[in-house]
Amino acid sequence: QALSLPEGAAGKALQQMAGPQRIAITDRFWFELLKVQLPGIEQPAFFEALYARPGELDSLVHDAYFLQLVATNEHSGNFRTFLRFWARLLQYYRTSPRDARPCGSAAVLSLSLLCRCLVKHFAGSFSAPELIFQFEQAPHEAAAAGDAPQPGTLLVSYCGRRAVAKPPPPGVAVASSFLEPLCALFPEDTKALRDDERCALRAPAAGETFAAIDVAERVMEIGAQELVACPSGVPAARSSVIRSVFREVADFLVSSSFGAQSGAAPSLLKDGDADIGEGQPAPRNLSVAPHTLQLQAVLLEILLSLCAVVAPRYGPPPPEEGPAGDGAAAHEDMVSRADFCAALLYAAPRRRPPPPL
Repeated sequence: QALSLPEGAAGKALQQMAGPQRIAITDRFWFELLKVQLPGIEQPAFFEALYARPGELDSLVHDAYFLQLVATNEHSGNFRTFLRFWARLLQYYRTSPRDARPCGSAAVLSLSLLCRCLVKHFAGSFSAPELIFQFEQAPHEAAAAGDAPQPGTLLVSYCGRRAVAKPPPPGVAVASSFLEPLCALFPEDTKALRDDERCALRAPAAGETFAAIDVAERVMEIGAQELVACPSGVPAARSSVIRSVFREVADFLVSSSFGAQSGAAPSLLKDGDADIGEGQPAPRNLSVAPHTLQLQAVLLEILLSLCAVVAPRYGPPPPEEGPAGDGAAAHEDMVSRADFCAALLYAAPRRRPPPPL
């Protein structure tokens, strides 16, 4: 079975999402995505073809949607809005009565597969600060003409709020002077904003991202008047898009598993559900439908794609010296983020070289 993308009205809606026009989360356009259905997804052979040729759908999505989103998302923010819509859809699909869900299983599975492909491409194309900027801070609103900075100062912004800062002299660490105004506005994100080695800055007018420690040199070279702080840490606010995706994916995986308490609300159309009174235990999942298992696999792929970029390293620090007496440097026993990209995968306290045969 050859894989393909939706055509007609559904395909046009996806193209519009990737376009330059900003679409608010309250726009009824997003309900058009409930009509999206990958051709053949309800056929038993679809997932066999998908995993037999894993790069085929990725390539189609890359050429049809991702390349355009890379060019437009910073100003439209549509992929960030899509992630918000998709996370809400998962929640409603998980908690609504089975006879009152917002869409069918084919639609939520199709959108999740498209989301998986796009997240995978974003994670493979951007560093952690750039990825978090695309998911958390886009679209970037340029400052009004009346807000232009005074000579010798810069505008710095983070999560939609601006402050005035004075660039440090070349070679001076930026944390104590340059980003302190943002730390005052976002005390919960102070640690990430003060991390000179991992925090980056983006000049929206130039379309360039550089390390925070290089701010003095780069500002002089490109003549930037406004910079966006791009830390490597996910914003601590509950409104964070990445946090909401992690939260909903985890809730869906737990509540839809075999034996777990069902997260679905009872149906008002069936007498059997109405007999469940207060204080009685909630019903548990005594079976899991095939499409739910398929959706769980897709959600795990989305989770791991995000973790591969934005999750912290869980490995132990490398030892400073080798075994006593030999003077040799010890094996640098670090766990790479590709090996253990989430806490649930960190099973061994250390990785050791295999023993000699």
